[in-house]
Amino acid sequence: MLTSQTNLEYRFLGCLLGGAVGDALGFTTENLSPQRIKTKYGRLTEYKVRPGRGYFTDDTQLTIALAETLLEGQGFQSRIFKRKLARWWLVPPRLSGRSIKNASFKCLLGLKNTGSNRPGSGSAMRSAPLALYYYNQESTLFDMTVECSRITHTHPAAIAGALVSTFSIAYCLTHSQLNRQEYLHKIAGVAEQFDKTMSKNLLALEEMLGQPEEEALKELLKNSRATGSPVGDVMMTAVYAFLKHPTDFEQSVLLCVNAGWDTDTMAAINGNISGAFNGVKSIPESWVKGLENGYKGRDYLLELGKSLHSHTSQVKKPNLLFATVHN
Repeated sequence: MLTSQTNLEYRFLGCLLGGAVGDALGFTTENLSPQRIKTKYGRLTEYKVRPGRGYFTDDTQLTIALAETLLEGQGFQSRIFKRKLARWWLVPPRLSGRSIKNASFKCLLGLKNTGSNRPGSGSAMRSAPLALYYYNQESTLFDMTVECSRITHTHPAAIAGALVSTFSIAYCLTHSQLNRQEYLHKIAGVAEQFDKTMSKNLLALEEMLGQPEEEALKELLKNSRATGSPVGDVMMTAVYAFLKHPTDFEQSVLLCVNAGWDTDTMAAINGNISGAFNGVKSIPESWVKGLENGYKGRDYLLELGKSLHSHTSQVKKPNLLFATVHN
């Protein structure tokens, strides 16, 4: 039984900041094979897009948009999130997938049906704020996760992946001790309602944790290529890394960063989960200080985390005209 004594607000902050840090670290190795990462970096442990400086991708951009949606609407409201997606499309997205961009464009046009039937991870990568807002309301969390997912992804696997993400975070927020079997049965149970294969694979992680890491990752990412990773591979790897290093945020995230393929999304989702369990103080200081802090950067994420914890909408939106990249 593994224990975390971190208070709830620190877990909220750890969840949002942990996801952004993982996203920024994974930016460097995005779409590279494990072999290519090893040849080029050995083992990546710091930001490399610009040395010492971390920049996040669309995963965090859309997480911020969803957090704002929840705070402005005092709960999830599709019309508000669609409006934010439309505005996001007008700003150059960072490493965005086709499904997300297409859905955002449809939102800009005011179309009713905006989601695509593709098994991507676009729903799961942004879903953390839903877990923070509804962590102690399981039925509502389930319904809102499904509704939010369908705005961009209607495929059952994509919805299942989003549910695994939100219920993983909710478990971490409501438990000071990690019971591996209980946790896996919880997330497998919600995944089963949309994707029985993903549910079965999640339960199989218990046995995979005893295998050599390289062998396990090869199996977990067997469907992934430079052209993309299905949501099943992404979620399985993110959860595997958390269970491999449940009380070590740094090692858990780095496992995803160096695993290959869709590394920014795997590390972002893992960072959300590990950050929710271990809290903001578990994130290495150099990663926190190096994370971009201009328009809607590090400090803004922390303010969003505090507001989601208190269910208040007192966050002051930064002015893009006066924003700087870093303090």
